[in-house]
Amino acid sequence: MNQWKRVRRLGLATLTAASFAVVGLSQVSTSAAPTIQLTEEDYFNTPGQISALAAYTKQFEAAHPGVTVTRQYVPFANLDTKLLTQAAGHDLPNLLAVDNPFVSTMISTGQVVPLSGLKGFSTKGYYPAIINEGLSNGKYYSYPVAGANSIALIYNIAMLKAAHVSPPATWAQLVTVAKALTTKQHFGIALTCEAAEDTTWQWEPFFWSNGGQATFANVAGAPGVQALSLWKQLITDGSASKACLNWSQTPAASSQFIAGKAAMMVNGPWNFPTLNLNHMYYGKQFGIVPVPVRVPGQHVVVPLGGEDWMVSNSGGSAAQQMAFEYIQGMQTPAKELQLAKLFGYLPGKIAVAQTYLKQAGPEWKVYIDQTLYAHPRTLGLGVKYPKISQAVWTAIQAALSGSQSVQSALNTAQGQIKSVLSS
Repeated sequence: MNQWKRVRRLGLATLTAASFAVVGLSQVSTSAAPTIQLTEEDYFNTPGQISALAAYTKQFEAAHPGVTVTRQYVPFANLDTKLLTQAAGHDLPNLLAVDNPFVSTMISTGQVVPLSGLKGFSTKGYYPAIINEGLSNGKYYSYPVAGANSIALIYNIAMLKAAHVSPPATWAQLVTVAKALTTKQHFGIALTCEAAEDTTWQWEPFFWSNGGQATFANVAGAPGVQALSLWKQLITDGSASKACLNWSQTPAASSQFIAGKAAMMVNGPWNFPTLNLNHMYYGKQFGIVPVPVRVPGQHVVVPLGGEDWMVSNSGGSAAQQMAFEYIQGMQTPAKELQLAKLFGYLPGKIAVAQTYLKQAGPEWKVYIDQTLYAHPRTLGLGVKYPKISQAVWTAIQAALSGSQSVQSALNTAQGQIKSVLSS
């Protein structure tokens, strides 16, 4: 869920279809395209994301007479399970936007087709880490939706000023500042603690930056206990709401921040368009600093996020090729730049990203700097990551709800993770 952007004054005109030049679509459209109905499934829910997809789909259909693309939104916490159920029933949508750690799992179902086997596929120009998310046994199964992203600490400038505190750089400072920011009107920080991957993703910078292993093999050791104890303390102090057990990262936690009910949140640049639409601008209403670390000088290790397009084997070869062309039309430099701005992501191609960074505002600096140490979540884990992540978020929920102690919850997770890693 990382990257760079200049969306400060995103007016409604930016979010209309008129802002989307039909770039690249004519190059991939087929002549006399037959009547084809494509279905598409994703969890995108910010105004920029929704408008970007709607405008692109409208233009794609205009450039491909006889083709219709029907989008279905599924909440983030439910999409992975739904996709697996659909795969088991051989009933996947033609197009699926998959959170990048879940790409390996979808490949393992045998219900998605290699994009590298379809006409027009190319890996040229992409960041290796991004294009390789869909690489399996020499075949490529995915293209990035809008690039990559990550998370940092976003804070309300006015609230910190009123409390006479500075943005925290360490865990100790985070505890102190969050407590000072907590009033009857708002909490000090909005945490994401729902039973879903975004909770693990939010906790990973605290665990990894504190020396936790990328594979979570030592999750019950000191790095994990210290990181989860920090979150537990924030709730115990009343600096974070226990209601976070039901909060997604976006829109639940981000809505708390935007509504002025939380002074800080750990979140990503995909929120920039929504913040701007709510008259919140970088340097005026909100600021951004790296995720705090336990010991001064530790490198912040954030997870690399983003989504990938995949094509299912539903429908015949014509539907599969047309679904690929829908994805391929988003891979032109001009379209990548447009999508990156509206999604709040860094473009997936190196040259396009370099162009984008020249246009990006200062709100992107922290996200850019943190990328030096960003970690792909499935690196070395592949299809094992989702099960490991579930063990982690389950432990987080157990500890924060009080049903288990921090150590006990992580011990339980450790046993589950050990079993997954040895399988």
